[in-house]
Amino acid sequence: MTRFKQFWSTYWLAGMLVLNMPVAEALEVTISAQYLGGASAQFENTTPPAAFCDRFGNYCGNREVIDLPITYVKEVIEADIRDQYYIKMPSGRKVDVFNDQTGESHTLDFEFTAVGQRTSGPSWTQSPLYNSDLSGGCTRGRSAANPPWVLFLWEVKNPRSPVACYSRYYRAQPDYHAVVSAGEMGVLYNLTMPAPYRMKPGIYRGSAIYTIGPGGDFDFGNGVTQLSDNSLTINFVLDVQHAFFFDFPPGSDRAVLEPRGGWQNWLTGGAVPQRLYRDLPFKLSSTGPFKVYKLCQYDMGMLCGLRTDDGDQVPVQLALSLPAGIQYQGRPVERLPLPTGRVQALQFDAVTTTLNRPGQLHFEVGKDDVRGMLAHAGSTYTGQVTVVFDAEL
Repeated sequence: MTRFKQFWSTYWLAGMLVLNMPVAEALEVTISAQYLGGASAQFENTTPPAAFCDRFGNYCGNREVIDLPITYVKEVIEADIRDQYYIKMPSGRKVDVFNDQTGESHTLDFEFTAVGQRTSGPSWTQSPLYNSDLSGGCTRGRSAANPPWVLFLWEVKNPRSPVACYSRYYRAQPDYHAVVSAGEMGVLYNLTMPAPYRMKPGIYRGSAIYTIGPGGDFDFGNGVTQLSDNSLTINFVLDVQHAFFFDFPPGSDRAVLEPRGGWQNWLTGGAVPQRLYRDLPFKLSSTGPFKVYKLCQYDMGMLCGLRTDDGDQVPVQLALSLPAGIQYQGRPVERLPLPTGRVQALQFDAVTTTLNRPGQLHFEVGKDDVRGMLAHAGSTYTGQVTVVFDAEL
């Protein structure tokens, strides 16, 4: 019995040792932006800035930057351009992002516009990055020496389809040899996003995977060792939160339908009114899509009903007019009839941000139904109509 217990304990410990061995983690970074319903109709970049902005802050300014966790050691010799200090950046990409809740997708355009590193190795006076000749697809943006470090920033001439960039010590002889450690890699980038007012609210996510190494998306030429990994995943996270509210004037919870100019003309022997109506104004602020539908106390087909105490009933038509910045199926919204029920709801799309702009609800009983109502003169027709504006798409 004692031997069995001792054997089991040893086996369990060995299993734990195996399970707790460290596992290499893939390289990964996240680019994030948010839209909180501002009038600018632009995303705000919420990505932490790259380390080189501490030194080149005036260069970063309002540009989009991020650190990339790519490190390596590069042996530089005077031979092929790939043996010099060589960087080939990835081509531009289209990246799809998807709404966590609805699955709605939008496409981003992403490209790298500059690359920077903090390097160490030979003295700055013989560095292939400070006193150097830069050729290929990059131009010199910034450089600085802070021995034993050399920091540089190269701008990519053609971000959509970059050409390799390579740099050499300007006095290099045929026997020139240097070993450079590269770290604190950062990039500037362009990220073209859809107009947020065309996006439903929520969190959108997507990612792009880049290979690293000879012939890869990130290519650092020959003589590279101690490369941190052979792939990099860039995650994209967009947070869309729309501003949406209505402002109805006091008393808008009650709409009294009357003929134009009131009832006086009919009471003095005039013709049957062409219609009974009431327009209720409101102010609308919206920075994204929304749906609208109605609910009826008394249903009459696709219309709501107004009813007397005796049970006589007439239909009332309800229509909606919205500001010019909001459209339905690509057209302005002017006296658009509203359907009944959530399933039939109409979706309205923003073509720009709309802040405190006027709209109207239109209630109307047509002439034929007015004639029937006059047969019950002295009666009161009432009914409740609920208009639902739904921004939770």
